[in-house]
Amino acid sequence: MGAEHRIVVRTHDGEYLRELETWESIQYGRFLNNVGWFMIVLSPEGADDLPDVDRLIEFWRKPEGGEERLEMVGFCRYWDWFEAGAGNDRLRIGGEDQMGLLQRRVIAFNATTSQAEKTDEADDLIKAIVRENMGSLAPLDEAGRPRAFPSTHFEVMGDLADAPSVTRSFAWRNVLDVLQEVAESSRDQGTPLYFDLEPTGAGTFAFRTWINVRGVDRTATAGLNPLIFSQEAGNLTDPFLREDWRDEWNYIWGGGQGQGTDRVIDPEKDLFRNARSIWARREAFQDAREEDTTLGVANRAFERLQKERPVIEFRAELLDRPQSRYGIDWGFGDKVTARYRGRQFDLTIRNVQVTLNSDGEETLSIITEVDRVTG
Repeated sequence: MGAEHRIVVRTHDGEYLRELETWESIQYGRFLNNVGWFMIVLSPEGADDLPDVDRLIEFWRKPEGGEERLEMVGFCRYWDWFEAGAGNDRLRIGGEDQMGLLQRRVIAFNATTSQAEKTDEADDLIKAIVRENMGSLAPLDEAGRPRAFPSTHFEVMGDLADAPSVTRSFAWRNVLDVLQEVAESSRDQGTPLYFDLEPTGAGTFAFRTWINVRGVDRTATAGLNPLIFSQEAGNLTDPFLREDWRDEWNYIWGGGQGQGTDRVIDPEKDLFRNARSIWARREAFQDAREEDTTLGVANRAFERLQKERPVIEFRAELLDRPQSRYGIDWGFGDKVTARYRGRQFDLTIRNVQVTLNSDGEETLSIITEVDRVTG
């Protein structure tokens, strides 16, 4: 299926410069809970305004029969010139998407402070981290310079308390790394947690969270207008299915503070998995010395127990077809259903990569993740 693309170039603070009319190739990709990227190759003639630190590149996409939507905003972080054949110079620019802003801060607070140790619902906890290190509650640095992004360009949406409670200590660590770990902890407790920086205008962004699904739930279990991918429907190809118990651990000893017989030990176990066979019990130890309560130790052991479950791996190429059009019927962050070999899987659209040639012809690459086995 065809799609039109429009590339808008802006200054770092959102001032409109122009639209990019010609290029040799464009690639860009978005990732759930992670940093996306882009790369543009074009003639350097008339492109002197493109190479600049944090030049904003907006990628707009309009599928055939659908509405135009801003897919992502790129922040220019590198550029180079090279020769592609005799007398045929090229300019290449690239960088990260808006999620890269979360990599630009350290949690600059000492251990035991309220900003470096928290117990809260996971979605509210990560919002607090963002507010305190790059948002409205971020203090000045040691020289009185702002650590916060300008409030006219950056905001954090309100707390929702939708996710399970998490306890974490994270002094002097990278913000994005901690956000990813807290989201994974929420997922391990049964509630997938997603976060993103959504463009709200020209050079403006809002930090948001979602539980269970980042986009739209289009699965068969959701009820209304499910979207099914299968070989029979002609919109799924190259399927791969594996059930893997090699790295499964079902009895976790959590070890907290103290020494010898005074050390806090709390075991967490999955009795069903323990009983799968006479050999099934598989033990592991989770070091949780940074936790100062028995509950904190138990939480760390339980998180490990959930993380070390057997893996159901299913992957396939989802195809942009008239009955399943990307950008209309499904999109980045959505959940859809796939059927293969008599089994049914709910899939999260976790990564979308787009490649454009000089004629604007589009190639899509979609990476999915199994949400749960439903049959």
